[in-house]
Amino acid sequence: MSQDTNIEITNNKKSFDRIKFLKLINFRSHSEFNLELSGKPIAIIGNNGAGKTNILEAISLLSPGRGLRNSKFSEMVKDDNMLPWGVNFEILSNDKAYQISSGLKDNHKGRDIKINGKKVSGSSALPEIILLSWLTPSMDQIFNETPSYRRRFIDRLCAVYEKNHTKNIKIYEKLMAERNSSFKNKIIDNVWLDALEDQMSEVSISIAETRLSFIGNLNKVLESNLDIVWPKANLEIHGFVESLVSSWNNDKAKEMLSEELKDNRERDFFSKRTTEGVHRSDLFVTERNKNIEAKKCSTGEQKSLLMGIILSHLELVSNYKFRYPVLLLDEVLAHFDKIRRKSFFKQIQDIGSQIIMTGTDISVFEELEEIEIYHLSLIHISEPTRRYAISYSVFCLKKKRGGGGGGGG
Repeated sequence: MSQDTNIEITNNKKSFDRIKFLKLINFRSHSEFNLELSGKPIAIIGNNGAGKTNILEAISLLSPGRGLRNSKFSEMVKDDNMLPWGVNFEILSNDKAYQISSGLKDNHKGRDIKINGKKVSGSSALPEIILLSWLTPSMDQIFNETPSYRRRFIDRLCAVYEKNHTKNIKIYEKLMAERNSSFKNKIIDNVWLDALEDQMSEVSISIAETRLSFIGNLNKVLESNLDIVWPKANLEIHGFVESLVSSWNNDKAKEMLSEELKDNRERDFFSKRTTEGVHRSDLFVTERNKNIEAKKCSTGEQKSLLMGIILSHLELVSNYKFRYPVLLLDEVLAHFDKIRRKSFFKQIQDIGSQIIMTGTDISVFEELEEIEIYHLSLIHISEPTRRYAISYSVFCLKKKRGGGGGGGG
């Protein structure tokens, strides 16, 4: 039986991971872009096409992988030149300052990462310094998307919760690719396959155990923390391996999975792929109050369910790791009514995590009492408008526009 990781609230001091400064060079629409951040919630305001999402994408490269768009690194180069792109950050984590930089490799087939001026191998060291979470418009359809899309979503959240999760998935995918390759090349070496499938089974149990532990604890946070104005999600992970881990101890589950892979060899030989495993699992979400599948909920309810998952994920990770991730929200608040926006702003003020948001309409953020507003044009970003009363900031901006001015405050 999978062991449930019990999360207890304590008085231990929590670290609020924070970005203090960022610089982009030849990244997407930005030739050169600098931004200093105080740690307060930030809204980057600008018209469509001004480059708001590009800034969030650059920040998302502080996590392993290819960022919030999942683009190839070669596609991040500024359109009008082929000079390599680069992103530089100053990070405050556990009261320590870090300099992190990343840029396109010379062969345009990957990216280099440096921490405090020293090149590191891969991106696995990044979560030790800073944790990130994000929500974008493209994620709105997650409940109606393919199982692989939902699986990648939950695995990304798991990776913030358990640092070895991404590494385990990469190991599993490499082993599975080797197994599939032997079938494609019509090579059957049973001794070699026994050893390979044994490794696949071992890492699969770890992957499934992390998913089950994470989802179990996330459901507890969703049940206890969310304001009643939000629909409540309940998450389940459905898959053959997760069922084994839920029903048996790890040794027995591993043995049964190895037998399943062995029994499937003939079928997999003809299909040229591995037909069962953790790569086939699916995330299943229901709305608790109505007890209906999320994919059958209205569009507004689906957006709210997703926001609830993201906010509860922040709280879970902070209780488990005593660190609050940085949250990136790209053009998502405009889709909520005023009551839910007010509830959201109260939650993020209570959480205290660094929140970086984008939007086209400053009035969306008027319920947030402490916020920094950055006005992004197609040419440059203005100095920040720093206000403790956002209503006053809105008034000033409206007054400027009414008098013929166009820029930020």
